[in-house]
Amino acid sequence: MKKIVSKVLLAGLLIAPSLGMASDEKADNLMVVVTSGDTLTQLMAGVLSLQAKKQGASVEMLFCGKAADIITKGSKEIKLKPKGMSPQMLVKNLIKKGASVGVCPPYLPNANKTKADLIDGVKVVKPPKVASRLLDEDTKILSY
Repeated sequence: MKKIVSKVLLAGLLIAPSLGMASDEKADNLMVVVTSGDTLTQLMAGVLSLQAKKQGASVEMLFCGKAADIITKGSKEIKLKPKGMSPQMLVKNLIKKGASVGVCPPYLPNANKTKADLIDGVKVVKPPKVASRLLDEDTKILSY
């Protein structure tokens, strides 16, 4: 567990300059792609997304695979230290603050779920729109 925490913290330090935190320049757009089923990794993706949103970035999160389980109603919420937050709690907070949160289209039919199973504010993304955002030179991309 300590190795995972160390790796996540190291990744955050390596990513910080690319988010403009080391200079006055800030990214206009942030696309965060979350595929990891690891709760700690999901939490860190939410924490950094929230911090970017607070610093004025337009934030879009895309959940695919096992990670998308956290954006469904009734999913098990594991609250982590130090603040007792779950990844889903962070996602809900991001949605309230205006972030765009989506799920990849293949997730629902392959998880035997429908749009009604998604928490409020989560949309099924359209691949052409996501591809356009990924290719935009003003978009920074993080993948977890």
